[in-house]
Amino acid sequence: MEEYPGENQYEPESSETVNRFKKSLRAGKAEYFDVSDYEDIIEMLLEEGDLELAELAVGQGIKIHPNATPLQVKNAQILLSKGEIKKALENLNKVEQVESENPDIHLLKGTAYTISGDEKKAVEAFKQAIRYAQDELDDILYHIGAAFIHSGDVQMAIKYMEKAYHVNPENETVLYELGFFYDQADDSKKSIDFYNQYLDLNPFDTTAWYNLGIVHNKNQDFEKALEAYDFALALNEKFHQAVYNKADTLASMEKYQEAVKLYEEYLEGDPNNDEAYCYIGECYLKMEQFRKALQSYQKAIRLNKLNDNAWYGAGLIMLVEKQPEESIQFIKKAIQIDKDVPDYWFSLGKIFSEVRNVKEAIRSFERAVALEPANTEMWLTYTEFVFNTGETDKALKLLEKACRISKKNELLKYRLSAYYFLSGKEIPALRELEEALELNFEQHLSLFDVYPDAADKTAIKKLIDTYRPKQ
Repeated sequence: MEEYPGENQYEPESSETVNRFKKSLRAGKAEYFDVSDYEDIIEMLLEEGDLELAELAVGQGIKIHPNATPLQVKNAQILLSKGEIKKALENLNKVEQVESENPDIHLLKGTAYTISGDEKKAVEAFKQAIRYAQDELDDILYHIGAAFIHSGDVQMAIKYMEKAYHVNPENETVLYELGFFYDQADDSKKSIDFYNQYLDLNPFDTTAWYNLGIVHNKNQDFEKALEAYDFALALNEKFHQAVYNKADTLASMEKYQEAVKLYEEYLEGDPNNDEAYCYIGECYLKMEQFRKALQSYQKAIRLNKLNDNAWYGAGLIMLVEKQPEESIQFIKKAIQIDKDVPDYWFSLGKIFSEVRNVKEAIRSFERAVALEPANTEMWLTYTEFVFNTGETDKALKLLEKACRISKKNELLKYRLSAYYFLSGKEIPALRELEEALELNFEQHLSLFDVYPDAADKTAIKKLIDTYRPKQ
């Protein structure tokens, strides 16, 4: 739903010119247009995505005005849009011999080189475009940035758009794009700053408010996200995606009842959205209204049998309802749809451990930690299960592996220390305990949770006192 500003904002005269052009084509009678008219016609047709008609217009224009450089430039632009890079460059090189100081020629040459992957030539061409830009410098810099966006180089795009911003801090398109692309580059602070600058100039842009809400939400600044979505909805009460996103934000704030109400409002406009029903199910699950949660997940599944989240959610409810066999079947269904979600395997492992299916529990836990090796909770649960089955050495080896993966994880080290003590291996136990204490003294009580006798061991008490913070 993220859009760009300035779309379909041509003057009424331009729209009328395009309508006249289309009408003349339908009538089969050529009508005279001057060069600037053809420029407007071609630009609007390109904006509409009608490349074929734009090509027809440029051909007709060149036939009437064969020496018009702007139309030759438009022709090169169309060739680029068609992917005919070589032809476009040949065309531009010819036009450059006639009008070498036209920045648009160098801009398009740079764009062509960017598309073909020749960044060195692209940068040289762009330098020439900047050199001849004169009072259009901010616009030229913006279009250079846009060219790098099309080639996938977000950082270079931002670099040139920043330059455009410094030339003209009130260029609305540049401000909007910087807000958008800083979000893509995961720099939420700058994204928010540029969106706010844009909205200071154009406070009635619904999409900009919506995008700002997305950035605030990613930043977990939920109150500001809600405020931005509310502005978007005040400007356009039928902006359904803003309703959906606002519901997501409320759910993140644990305001589940309010979130459900908004998801249901969203479904009035999009009744077949299985994801919305899935999120409603999740809200009811968090509120422990299990029957309503299951009904919502079932609606999601009826709409889309391949919604793995809905199968998984239904599986969790079956587990709460003490129906482990049904829970296993639902979660297995989720895994059949997407076998690479670690939470599915982890939950399956916990259910198998509860029903004492050791082989399947270990298989599921192993898959979960393979998919998400840095997840501490998964390793602790997995190794606890293995240790409690009497496989002490295996549990120790698994924890040692987890500690190698997460070298500075104190919780894993405290657990490994506890298991070493329980196995009678005091030397490695004290070593792991000391490393854990160095990392985080405050978590040392987790040792006693697993190994209560630690409180009576002189060596352990002495080591803990050594790292106890001075009062």
